[in-house]
Amino acid sequence: MPNRLSRAAGPLAAAALLAGCAGMKPPAGVGAGTASAPSTGVCFDPAAAPPLAAPAEPQCANAELLAYDGLLVLGPHPDDESLGFAGLASAYRAQGKPVAVVVVTDGDAYCEACRLWKNSSVHGAPCVASELSNLATPAVDSFAEVRRGESVAAQAALGLAPPTFLGYPDTGLAAAWANLGTGALQRPLRRSDFSGCHDCETCKGGYGEGPATELTAATLMAALRERIAASSPRTLVATTHWLDGHGDHAALGQLVRRVDGELAQPRPIAFAVIHAHTPKDTAHPDCWYPAPRALACPCAAEEACATADPTWVARLARHRFHPDWPAALPDDADYGTARQLCLPAPLWQGEAAAKLAAVRSYASQRGTLARAGSHPPGLDGIMDCNGYLGSFVRRTEAFVLVDPRAPSD
Repeated sequence: MPNRLSRAAGPLAAAALLAGCAGMKPPAGVGAGTASAPSTGVCFDPAAAPPLAAPAEPQCANAELLAYDGLLVLGPHPDDESLGFAGLASAYRAQGKPVAVVVVTDGDAYCEACRLWKNSSVHGAPCVASELSNLATPAVDSFAEVRRGESVAAQAALGLAPPTFLGYPDTGLAAAWANLGTGALQRPLRRSDFSGCHDCETCKGGYGEGPATELTAATLMAALRERIAASSPRTLVATTHWLDGHGDHAALGQLVRRVDGELAQPRPIAFAVIHAHTPKDTAHPDCWYPAPRALACPCAAEEACATADPTWVARLARHRFHPDWPAALPDDADYGTARQLCLPAPLWQGEAAAKLAAVRSYASQRGTLARAGSHPPGLDGIMDCNGYLGSFVRRTEAFVLVDPRAPSD
C-alpha cells in the first residue's frame, strides 16, 4: 500500500482513514503495503546489493523483562504474536511461568496474499467475502481459517499451546478505535469483500466494507478488559506499539493502554513495533524496517521476474536475513527506550531455529501456499520478496517497557 498507510495514533486519525480519504485504504495483513503496486517489469539483480555493516552489540535487559509472574500476548493479526513476541513467550515458558497468547483478528483482509493463495498468480480476481472469511463451515475454505491454522503451527514450533482467537475482522481494530473516539461503540465492525475490485493494486474499496459482524468497539473493549483483568497484577502484557505504522496495530496498542489504565492495578506492558511509523523515503515502512532496507520494494507484483529466474525471490529476500544481528526500534519516531531481550541460540541460530520455524509457518503471508496444487516455479515466497518477515528472526527482540510501578527513565 504505497502511501496508503494508517498510522492511527488516535481516534481522529483512524476515523479520517476509514471515512475514505482520497486515494487511501485501510491496511490489510502483514506485508500488504509492499505488495500493492503494479509491476514495473524491472528485475533488480541481488548480486548488486551494497555491502552491509552489522549493528552494535546489544545490551541485554533480560532480568528486567523476565521479572514478572507470567505473560499475556495480545497480537492484532495471525503472525504478529511470533514476529514480535516469539522469544519473549519462549523465555517465559522456559522459566515455567504461564503464557497466554491471544490473536485478536483473523487477518482476513490481505488482498494480495489471498489472491495468490486463490489463483497461484499475482494476477486474477481478488478474493470475495466468503473466500476471505467463512468460519461457519467445518472445511478450511477461507483465508481466515488458513491464517488461524498458521498461528497454531507457529506456536507449536515454539513449544507453546494454540492461541485463543477472538475472531475480529482485519481492519476492525482501527475501525473500533475510530468508533470509540466518535462514541459509536455499538456500530458493527465489518469484514472485507473485494468482489467489486478488478485487482488489489487499484482497489480503493472492499476493506471493512463486507458483511457486518456482531462485534463492536464495545465488545472488543470488554474482551480485552476480561483477559487483562483475569491476569495477575504481576503479569506482563505484550502487544503492538501505539505508534506502529499499521492502523490495527496502533489501535490495539491504544486500546490496551486505555483498558489497562482503567484497572485498579494496571499491568506492565511490553510494546513491540512491527511496522515503522513512516515510510521515510521508501514506498512503505516495510521497505526499510527492520534494517537493512529491501533491495527491491515493492516487488511482489513482479511475477515475470520470479518465474524467469526461480532463484530471484529467495536471493532478494536473503539480503535482509541476518539472525546474528540484534533487533532495534525504528528511528523515525519517539517510541521510547528500547529494552533488548537476548535470545538463546536455538531460537535464532541455524536452519533448525525455533523462531525461524515459527515465521515459516505463515505460508500464506510468505506466498508459499496454494489453495489447490502448487505455485509455478519461482513464485513461491513472492509475497515476502522484500525479506520483511525473515528480518524478524534476530538474536534479540526489542520492546518498550511501560511499568506503572517502576521508576521512569
